[in-house]
Amino acid sequence: MNKIKFLSVAFTFICCGYITFGQQVGSNNLKGHVNLLASDSLMGRGFGTEGGRMAAQYIENRFQDVGLAPWQGQYRHSFISSGMMLKTEGANIIGWVEGADPVLKNEYIVIGAHYDHLAYRIINGEKIVYNGADDNASGVASIIEIGRWLVQNKANLKRSVILVAFDGEEAGLVGSTYLVSQRILPVDSIKFMFSLDMVGMLQKYGGIDLIGNKTLSHGDEFFAQLAAKYDIKVKKSGRRIEMQTDTQPFGKLGIPAVHVFTSTVSPYHRPEDDADKLDYEGMARIANFVADATMQLSNADDVKPDARFVAKALGGGRFSVGYQFGFGNTYHDYKDEFYNSKKGFSFNTGLSLTAGLGKYIDLQAGALYQTTGTEHRYGFFRTHEVIVPVDFLWYFGGKRQQLLSPNVYLIGGGYYSWRFAGKVGNGSFNMDNIRKENYGAQFGVGLSAMNVSFQLIQQIAVESIEQDTKVIPNTMFFSMIFKF
Repeated sequence: MNKIKFLSVAFTFICCGYITFGQQVGSNNLKGHVNLLASDSLMGRGFGTEGGRMAAQYIENRFQDVGLAPWQGQYRHSFISSGMMLKTEGANIIGWVEGADPVLKNEYIVIGAHYDHLAYRIINGEKIVYNGADDNASGVASIIEIGRWLVQNKANLKRSVILVAFDGEEAGLVGSTYLVSQRILPVDSIKFMFSLDMVGMLQKYGGIDLIGNKTLSHGDEFFAQLAAKYDIKVKKSGRRIEMQTDTQPFGKLGIPAVHVFTSTVSPYHRPEDDADKLDYEGMARIANFVADATMQLSNADDVKPDARFVAKALGGGRFSVGYQFGFGNTYHDYKDEFYNSKKGFSFNTGLSLTAGLGKYIDLQAGALYQTTGTEHRYGFFRTHEVIVPVDFLWYFGGKRQQLLSPNVYLIGGGYYSWRFAGKVGNGSFNMDNIRKENYGAQFGVGLSAMNVSFQLIQQIAVESIEQDTKVIPNTMFFSMIFKF
């Protein structure tokens, strides 16, 4: 669909079409849901806790009450999250409304909100509950009532709409990542995704953020017109996917996804995030805005992602750049003698590039400044060099996509180095005897989580560092890589 046609269709809906439905989502129902979900009785809805299971049951019952159909015959879709030493059972709650168009009903719009929060803490013998009213009982209440409105107006839907209450968001987007990676939803047929995460502070914040609105082709104009209809100010927007909420796993597949958000002006991640703090009239406006947008997208002739977003999402996931630094020690192995040198401090720093080659393998290369030191027969020996390491990373069990789940891998490859400076003792030793270029092998193990990698790497040169004596440098580094 070209830009003029898309906007004209949207303008017709906004001005002449579904406005006749009015603002069907009311604040009273929203308040009732939040009061229950953010009550002390649910003990903060922690991931894998009894309070979390109670919240899941409540949402499942409400999905059934408002008329949402169970997805694949059931509302509750359980999963096991495996950490380093802990397995946690969670559950996504899924309902849907089937579209009326015989062709377009096989395309989907997803509206999601996570229902887990931070549980509670025991401080000086007192249980302090983190009720999470804004984060994210507000979003869950909204999708329940949006679901009710969509069921009431399902005859006007062409595309189908799936509503999901995600579990495990606070633990690293566990539920949404599982849903996408295991293809519980037909990801190849999902045209758009909303994540309502913290939508209870419209008046205090003075508007909403629509992070990712430009991931939809012509989405900036579409959402701007619709927000004006509901007298909602859009404060932040853009073409990037919000990576800290459940839009992330969808956006990584090139699915347009918008995080609807009223910022962190509530008592974010504090015990004071209670139901009495929320703006329920503002929540109703946001819910109606999202419901209206869903109806329009359901009826649009075509819903396409922005071309630049797709190119970055599907290409960018293969490459990452980071800052690397490491420290360790070096010794020289005198092959023609019966001894090795004493160890000295070594350090490197620079840039690291990682390219994904598949589920089990990455290619990692770097451009580093490196200095190594060790004892020499003429005094302390230190060199300065530029080193280019190239390694394959092999992941045990394949790469895990959950944000907080660690990946463990083996490292194997080689390096090229060029020494540009050095000194032995008081400088009397002739540095012309030192090879400027060298090659070597390296191997080790690594662990990565989120955007940080930890690596333990052994470097072994294949050529002598000296021209007339066989002296092989051996270096052990502990390195950290912070991805941009």
